[in-house]
Amino acid sequence: MGIVLDLFALPRAERSRTRKLRNAFFSAYLEKNPDASRIEVDLVRDAEKLPAWDEWDVQTKFEMLYGEGNLDEEMAARWNALSRWTDQLHQANLVVISTPMWNLSIPWQMKRWIDAVVQARLTFELSKGEFKGLLGGRPVVLLVSRDGAYPPGSPTAAWDFQVPYLKTILGLMGLGPFHEVIAEPMGLAGPQVAKEALDAAVIKAAELAKTL
Repeated sequence: MGIVLDLFALPRAERSRTRKLRNAFFSAYLEKNPDASRIEVDLVRDAEKLPAWDEWDVQTKFEMLYGEGNLDEEMAARWNALSRWTDQLHQANLVVISTPMWNLSIPWQMKRWIDAVVQARLTFELSKGEFKGLLGGRPVVLLVSRDGAYPPGSPTAAWDFQVPYLKTILGLMGLGPFHEVIAEPMGLAGPQVAKEALDAAVIKAAELAKTL
C-alpha cells in the first residue's frame, strides 16, 4: 500500500481553481489505487503550526547544518517539532503539491513549509560543499495555476519563480521525478480562455493520476 502526501496551499478554499486540479487528480488516483493511504496537509489551515523561524529555530538550524549537532533543551524541542514535518516526507511514496502562483512565486504558507522541511540531517546532507538529498525515489506531482502564462521560451518565462523554484528546492532534497499540470492563463486573457485552460488542465490532472 502506497502513502501519498497531499500537500496544498489554497487560500481561496472552495473557490480555488487549483483545488479543481487537486480534486480531479485524487478522484482518478484513488479510483485506480483504492488501497493508497493519503496524508492531507492543509498549509493555510495549519500555517501557525509551522516553525516561527525565530532566534531559536534559526540557531537550531545552523547548529545542525554547520555545527556538531549539540542541542540544548529548547533547541532539541524545536528540532523535534521540525522533524514531524520531515517525517511526513520520509513516509510518502508520492508527493502531490497543489498551489497557485502568488506574485510570480508561491503563497507564503507554502514557503514556510519549505523552510521547515529543507533541513540538514533530515532531508539532505552537506559534504565537502555538495548537497545530497535524502528523499530519493519519491515522485512529485505539481498541480499549479496562475493568472498569466509563462510557457518555456516565451518572453514571460523568466518571470516564473513558481514551478522552476519548486523543482529546484524539492530536488535538492532528492525528490523527483517531477510531473506537472499547469492551468494558465487564469485571468489575464479573459474568462473564456481561462475556462478552456482550466477544463483542459483538469482533464490532464485526471489522466496523469491514472499513470501513477
